[in-house]
Amino acid sequence: MFKKLDKLIVKAFIGPFIATFFITVLVLVMQFFWLWIDDFVGKGLDATIIFKFIWYQCAVLVPLALPLAILLSSLMTFGNLGETFELVAIKSAGISLLRFMQPLFIVTVLISILAFAFSNNVIPVATLKSRTLLSDIVHAKPAFNLKEGVFYDKIPGFAIKVGKKEANDSIIQDIIIYESSNSLQDNFIVAESGVMKTNSENSRLLEFNLKNGIRYEERGDRYGAKAETEYIRMGFKEYKKIFDLSTFILSLSSDSTNKGNEKMFTMRQLNVAIDSIKKENSGLKENLTRETYRYLPLAIYLDSMHSKANYNFKDSTDFGFFKRDSLAIKDSLHRKDSLHRTDSIHKKDSIDKQKAKADTIKKKTVAQKADTAGKQKPMDPPANVTTKDSNQLKQDSLALAAKRIADSTAAAEEAKLSAFYKLLPDSAKINSNNRALSQVNSLRTNLESSLANYKDKERILRRHKIEWHKKITLSLSCLVLFLIGAPLGSIIRKGGLGTPLVIAIIFFMIFFFTNSMGEKLAKEGSLTPFLGVWLATFVLVPIGIFLTYKALHDSQLFNKEFYQRLSRKLRAAMSRK
Repeated sequence: MFKKLDKLIVKAFIGPFIATFFITVLVLVMQFFWLWIDDFVGKGLDATIIFKFIWYQCAVLVPLALPLAILLSSLMTFGNLGETFELVAIKSAGISLLRFMQPLFIVTVLISILAFAFSNNVIPVATLKSRTLLSDIVHAKPAFNLKEGVFYDKIPGFAIKVGKKEANDSIIQDIIIYESSNSLQDNFIVAESGVMKTNSENSRLLEFNLKNGIRYEERGDRYGAKAETEYIRMGFKEYKKIFDLSTFILSLSSDSTNKGNEKMFTMRQLNVAIDSIKKENSGLKENLTRETYRYLPLAIYLDSMHSKANYNFKDSTDFGFFKRDSLAIKDSLHRKDSLHRTDSIHKKDSIDKQKAKADTIKKKTVAQKADTAGKQKPMDPPANVTTKDSNQLKQDSLALAAKRIADSTAAAEEAKLSAFYKLLPDSAKINSNNRALSQVNSLRTNLESSLANYKDKERILRRHKIEWHKKITLSLSCLVLFLIGAPLGSIIRKGGLGTPLVIAIIFFMIFFFTNSMGEKLAKEGSLTPFLGVWLATFVLVPIGIFLTYKALHDSQLFNKEFYQRLSRKLRAAMSRK
């Protein structure tokens, strides 16, 4: 019994699925040509080229057509069964809706697997072929179309005008051919009549057999030293003029021009590309940090508390190279100092003694202030103050004392720097300020350039991750939309292309706009690639679970009579009041 029911539901699903899939693909292809019709018309494209492009474009549009076909066909299948009361008979026989949905769920899983293989292997090739062919068509010149009374300048180096064309378009009257290849000289031909035809040996050549005309030609160097030119006027009874039409023929580019785009990669190629971009970004970070701190060779001589609090050169692995460079600079300074030590030993000793004396005085001053702050007896708390408040007062007094010590130390350091700056001559001050300003400007320029390069690499990495996730979301979107269409069809119990089509379009618009919005936010960096690509799935899965729950409990969610009865009850309750 179950096998017959399985065959029944699968047969009822396959027909609408195939029909809706091809109709959807046709509509999407027509919508594409509606947007690009101006680039296809008037270019003399061969039918083979057009059909080849349509074939590639149909494969590219499968990610949009397949989920919509599954949603609409599942709605129609369960809606038809509910409208003919077959679904009621199946439920009355003790078969649950989930069991009845099982064969179609298996079919949808198989379609999803095929969709994943198609998305990973076929769509990248089709996208590459269609994009290359579309680029060639867009950049192709319009077909040769000579109109009466209008100069035609699409042939390189010439402008042609005919006064009248006969019905067969081969006999022409009142011809003017202006040669525009030389901007400094005027050469043109005027003829009463002629015959226009293609060359019998080479179809890329166009022949004008002119009769009863005059050729005007100017020769010589107009802007030379003597500026001597010759003006030639030659009359003729018959004159043959040949034009090259090879530029009007569509030239097909190689597929290698678009191979670097992430949409042309399979998942394996995307994995390789993502790993390569991550390595490039990590190397770019290291180079950026190296170039930044190369302008700060004296950073290792910073105060220990300042360096630990802000830079932490000793513990940070990212700045290991900077630590090595700074230590090398420090060793170089020590080596230079040792070379001159014998010449300035006495001067150095006196400076060291003065420095040691100043440090001793500073330490004694700091110690005395600390002892004074520690010996200060805190104010006795009032009688109504608790032990907790007393401890808080003690902590506040100690913090105030520590702040005073820090302020005095900072003032002493600032006084030392001010005294050192006053000792410098004006020329040294100007030179040091100019060098510091030059280094800051160079550092800012390098940072801006490196930051722009890093942001570009991050954008490329996000696009690759988005394409990687899109390979999976195509197959899962088929399952998600089936979980919406099947229970929704059993609830509305309407078949055909009326109500199911409207509801299917509404849910597909939710899916499409949510997917497009998430992908756009992921490309901009507002969302992660995972969250941006999977946003539509996260939105529709709860809706599918809710509709399945309602269908299992025979919900009257879309029953018009249920809402009419509810409105009558509400009006009756309002009238009683």
